Amino acid sequence: MDKKTKVLIVGNLGYVGSEVCKFLYSKNVEIYGIDPNWFGDQDLLDEINICVKKQWIKDIRDVLVDKEIWKVKYDAVIYLAAVSNDPMGKRFANVTHKINAEYCHEVAKIAKSNGIKKIVFASSCSMYGASDSNFPSENDDLSPMTEYAVSKVWAERKLEEISDESFYSIALRFATACGPSSNLRLDLVLNDLVASALKNKKVEVLSDGTPWRPLIHVKDMARAIFWAVNYVPKNYFLPINVGSKEFTFQIKDFAKLVSEAIPETTLTIATGKAVDSRSYKVNFGLYEELAGEEYYPKFDAKKAIDDLINFIKELDIPDNFRESKKWMRLKALENKIDNNLMDEDLNFIKII
Repeated sequence: MDKKTKVLIVGNLGYVGSEVCKFLYSKNVEIYGIDPNWFGDQDLLDEINICVKKQWIKDIRDVLVDKEIWKVKYDAVIYLAAVSNDPMGKRFANVTHKINAEYCHEVAKIAKSNGIKKIVFASSCSMYGASDSNFPSENDDLSPMTEYAVSKVWAERKLEEISDESFYSIALRFATACGPSSNLRLDLVLNDLVASALKNKKVEVLSDGTPWRPLIHVKDMARAIFWAVNYVPKNYFLPINVGSKEFTFQIKDFAKLVSEAIPETTLTIATGKAVDSRSYKVNFGLYEELAGEEYYPKFDAKKAIDDLINFIKELDIPDNFRESKKWMRLKALENKIDNNLMDEDLNFIKII
């Protein structure tokens, strides 16, 4: 009988992590997870508990000191923990750097000292900054423009420093996530557009719509993580762009696709607003070469939109979802702080 691959997922209950758990479980991977469950509920835990061998509901920062977590001989650590978008990064800059970068480095060092051979890090294409006139590859200069992107660059550099013949690091520089998830977010561009169209019959682009974005379905992210767990790179540190040219559009074009998919919607683009400088196209050729057809993204824009439509229709989402503490991550954190459930460093004061 083949030995099961064992992984520790740091941040396994989030938007991406919950889908990664389900996919790896389908591939017979033995999963251990640690997550404070900032945004989930009991239904999410019940669903994910089916997939995991052991679930620790603890702050991500506890992974550094909890010896029980490191008793298992993992084949890889998957680091998904993050303060996960630009508005949260701006509001919680210090915590963003600590969780996204410093603690990733510390977890990697502990993993290495425990004889674990690999860390897979969820990085970001946003680290290239404004690059809509070319398609930067992994060897091109990085120009992060936000706290979130800066944290990813810092973490990658530290991972590269500690990588050697005994410890591999693979940094998956993901395109912008989209698609349905057991822990859904509506503060992502395509998810927002679909939710607005369904709930308000409006497809609203809140900028001038000209920035470019590569997107990736969350299920393709899970497939990429599975590939990375099993891939043995030639170099000890491998940064790799994960997405596809076929799923790279201007925001206004994403909006048009959503409007066409959902009848009787009006499309509005805030042409008078300032241009969003976070505009980028990316070269995904290396991932296509190394991962091959089996793991190259297979969910295109139409599939992602259709999946979101079918998923969101079944949920009780309010018309004013952009103000919702359930569906918008920044609103959720601010609500917990206002109600004395969290402090400003995003530590739980009490668990509910």
